[in-house]
Amino acid sequence: MRVLCMASLIWVGAASVAPAQDHPGAGPYQRVCQLCHGDGGQGDLAPALVPLGYDVTYVEALVREGFGQMPPISTRELTDDDIGQVVAYLESLSGPAVEAAQVADGASYDGPRTTDGHPDLNGIWQVLATAAWDIRPHNARDGIPAGLGVIDGSEIPYQDWAVTQQAENYANRLTADPVRQCFLPGVPRITYMPFPFRILQTPDHVVLTYEFGHAVRIVYTDGSPHPLPNDFWMGDSRGHWEGDTLVVDTTHFNGQTWLDAAGNFHSDALHVVERYTPTTPYHIEYEVTIEDPNVFTRAWTMRMPLYRRVEADLQLLDYDCVDHVLQAVAAREGETR
Repeated sequence: MRVLCMASLIWVGAASVAPAQDHPGAGPYQRVCQLCHGDGGQGDLAPALVPLGYDVTYVEALVREGFGQMPPISTRELTDDDIGQVVAYLESLSGPAVEAAQVADGASYDGPRTTDGHPDLNGIWQVLATAAWDIRPHNARDGIPAGLGVIDGSEIPYQDWAVTQQAENYANRLTADPVRQCFLPGVPRITYMPFPFRILQTPDHVVLTYEFGHAVRIVYTDGSPHPLPNDFWMGDSRGHWEGDTLVVDTTHFNGQTWLDAAGNFHSDALHVVERYTPTTPYHIEYEVTIEDPNVFTRAWTMRMPLYRRVEADLQLLDYDCVDHVLQAVAAREGETR
């Protein structure tokens, strides 16, 4: 029997609340969902499902069609009535009284810590969403999986002129994408490309090393400020801790990178704030806020989980970009259209 793993459905951290065993939705939840999402929707291999922030129609679409690592679930495994009952069950665990109990119990995730007392984020991680192809909701295309998008509200608040520029980028994406020319992907794009990356912590630095192009980011957490204005493909990153969340502030971009392979873009005024919050031993909630007054009408936010890679003897391998090969492939693709 397939297991319902709503791997990208809910990003909120888990809560230690005993499930209402007499609820009619408890049975189908325990039968199909619990192995991944934990007792009472508290999260385990897959993210927590309480508090539930989606209605039954949205949940039913995800269950039937699947998303990310979650396979589609047939009516033989979960009927439409079962889904409705599961949603009601999770909602019963998400009310104000339950949330108050969670706060009183101090029931947030508290995993391993480094010697300086901060959450231990060391390890190899990877995003499994489709944001690398398009951060917006999009249909499947040849070689590109469909995706529900990772943007709060699903829309990018482009200025009027930037809407036209993004459309032009998209039309020329096979040759204009900087990644296809072997430039570094920039931040935050490198995080959600389909390659793993490693986090290494010290008291004064967090180092992120990426499989793509051997890219490296050094996030200074020693309290030092950004340097004098300059421009970099990956920007300049300074970090600090807010409770158990690592907050990374990155500026000084050169304005030449894209946010995805669909031509979503920014200028050299880009300001990125990333938030890394561990929610289980296997997940980090990744939130990134984008500001760029030259391109967007307001700040906007993306969210997605980072998944810990747990294979034995795992290591980052090589993915070297060879620009003349990629350009030749793009040229051939253009000739066949």
